[in-house]
Amino acid sequence: MQYVLETKGLSKRYKNFQALVDLNMHVPKGSIYGFVGKNGAGKTTLIRVITGLQYPTSGSYSLYGIPDSDKMIRKSRRRMGAVVETPSIYLDMTAADNLR
Repeated sequence: MQYVLETKGLSKRYKNFQALVDLNMHVPKGSIYGFVGKNGAGKTTLIRVITGLQYPTSGSYSLYGIPDSDKMIRKSRRRMGAVVETPSIYLDMTAADNLR
């Protein structure tokens, strides 16, 4: 089976905070995944690592079978999309207006 995303022991540490700890996951090709959790759970950190905005402290990942150490990983990143939650929801607006 081919995976869109595969992580092996992925970890990310910020000074005194461990955002990701030994994360192992497989996202099969053709699937859509969402990351849900409390503030500080590591959701945004995971996305930032996968998109190349940050580097993991340890572990590795691959996108479409291309390891993060390969220069072609940049091309693989173009095939994925990420929507990061933002807290800018206006309570005086409808859901449709907030989306616009």
